Amino acid sequence: MVNALIGPREPKPVRDGSCAQVHPATLPRRERLDALRVHTIDLATRVLEVDNGNLYATDFLVITMIQRTFGVIDALIDAVDTFNLHAAAPLLRLQLDTLFRAHYLATCGDSDELSMKVLAGTQFRHIKDSENKSLTDARLKDLAAATHPWAGTVYDKTSGWVHLSVNHMMTTIRAGEEGSVHIRVPLPRDLVPERLWLEILEAAIQATEEFFAWVEIWEANKGLPPGQVRDLTAR
Repeated sequence: MVNALIGPREPKPVRDGSCAQVHPATLPRRERLDALRVHTIDLATRVLEVDNGNLYATDFLVITMIQRTFGVIDALIDAVDTFNLHAAAPLLRLQLDTLFRAHYLATCGDSDELSMKVLAGTQFRHIKDSENKSLTDARLKDLAAATHPWAGTVYDKTSGWVHLSVNHMMTTIRAGEEGSVHIRVPLPRDLVPERLWLEILEAAIQATEEFFAWVEIWEANKGLPPGQVRDLTAR
């Protein structure tokens, strides 16, 4: 018997002084991302209920990915609201990381076997693919490149915000006139252009929507013989 606690479904309120208030053009994208955050709850419910509630090893990895997606999106919205680029960029990278793993799970040929390895504590980088190559982050990114051609470049750019790098230094230290140096902590809100916040929100939306598409493939095929697909249009 599955004891699933599902919720909540309320949207995140737009706080005073948030990015969506200072840059109104970001508000529609924030609202869309928040709607996807809420949708993770509905998607988790559907995955758990399909096939009369029967569970397979793949379910545990899929639900874990959905759980991670909810947490990442929830935090990413907060980071953008508070102009926290140092958190927003790494969180976007985490969502791309989930997308690449979902792609591999759906295309590896035996999702239950892969899920059992992960459930046993084996890290992806210690698992070999059909070409006997380790599933490192770079390998997962390359395997997903044909299906998600936009994501690799974004992943590489956001990776520079995960480990301390020149990206952090360039936003902290600025050259001034006559050899002066400007250092400002925390990062000034006006230093990050509206365009960058829009790009972060857009990329998070696309990564999440494409991740959901892989989850829906599992929902459509779960528990059915090979070659059969469940009709999801009536859900």
